[in-house]
Amino acid sequence: MGNSQGTMVSEEERRRNIKQMDQQMNLRFGRTSKHKLNIVVRGERGTGKTMLTKLLTGGVFDLKYTPSKAGETERFCVPWAAGAGEDVDLTLTAYTDTEKKRDNESATSLKIAHEEKNKFSSKASKQKQNEDAKIYETCNGVIVMVNPSKEWTFSYAKDILEGIPESIEVLVLANFRDCLEQWVTSRAAMLEHVAGCGRHVHYCDCCLANMFGMPAVEAFLRLCLLAIKMEEFSRQVEAGEGDVGAALAE
Repeated sequence: MGNSQGTMVSEEERRRNIKQMDQQMNLRFGRTSKHKLNIVVRGERGTGKTMLTKLLTGGVFDLKYTPSKAGETERFCVPWAAGAGEDVDLTLTAYTDTEKKRDNESATSLKIAHEEKNKFSSKASKQKQNEDAKIYETCNGVIVMVNPSKEWTFSYAKDILEGIPESIEVLVLANFRDCLEQWVTSRAAMLEHVAGCGRHVHYCDCCLANMFGMPAVEAFLRLCLLAIKMEEFSRQVEAGEGDVGAALAE
């Protein structure tokens, strides 16, 4: 009886042993734990949100433009082979501005800076902030689309950037690089603003028609994945420190 009691393994030790065996099996068979990556795509209509999500999920570029409806949310889910032995469930959610009044605005009124329009209704602005906060609750990264040939799309992007928490990685994606001669918002102006937003905000030119800039977008997705792993590692370190403390207290 004494010997059997002496060889009994505590529940905590049993869990640690199982976890260690799982890690060894994963290494042996070249597999890692599965991750879920949730990316939000935002921007004015006509910036390329829907097309970007389609390209990232294996679709092909389509010259036909079908504008998204106000308040419309498009969600795409696809398995992503982020690397050898890395399985990622990638979810891309494209949001179109929910302000219904935008449907009746003329092209001229769209050019008015968003910060000026917000002065007319602080209540609406507060409601918008609350809606944005809910969007970012479960996301791991944000891509903000801009069409530099339409200056109001960058004004809208600046509004979006103000509401994104610093803990979330952000990529400002300037589309339509093949139409540089039509850009009214310069790259220098966009880079200057992004530089003042913090280290979590990045910038890239792209052209969805010829896939220019897509490697940078994929690199951004990997950055967001690394941020998830860092959080997981931090939790594992905290758990390990707790195990050490418990062992020392015995």
